[in-house]
Amino acid sequence: MCALLALAACRETFRHEISFTAEELQAKIAGQFPLERKGKLARVVLRDPEVVLAADSERVGLRAAVEIAPALGRRFLGQMAFDAALDYNAEKGEFYLVDPQIGELELEEVPDRYRSLARQLAEQLTGRYLDRVAVYRLDSDDFEESLAKMVLKKVAVTGGRLVLHIGLL
Repeated sequence: MCALLALAACRETFRHEISFTAEELQAKIAGQFPLERKGKLARVVLRDPEVVLAADSERVGLRAAVEIAPALGRRFLGQMAFDAALDYNAEKGEFYLVDPQIGELELEEVPDRYRSLARQLAEQLTGRYLDRVAVYRLDSDDFEESLAKMVLKKVAVTGGRLVLHIGLL
């Protein structure tokens, strides 16, 4: 019986909640941009990300300036909106953006016949490089965070904040 009470009391110790405002995430993410991919057909660059947190979502929204510069010809500028899930690497104690989904891709003066290709290039860039963007690293010197380092339990956007629930139990 004592062991069950002790386990119940410790349960809260092995849980930790970390939350961020859009502005706090912005500060963490912006320094890791621009993201760039140079391919045979074109160079694609994402710059100036803006974090957007949608209520009741488990994903982080981003808007970024996009530049697509074909190997031959002029470059095209515009905006891209996408969102990404969060993944947790327990070994490193880091949270990363993964599984990007592009919502909008607005490019100035791109001929219709190239819009599909432009979207594919943008998807390749986000799919290949976004998972290198670390959103947060747990503090190994913080006792609660080091105890809670094992498992990501839940991700939610609540009250304009991204909330990460981590822990053992």
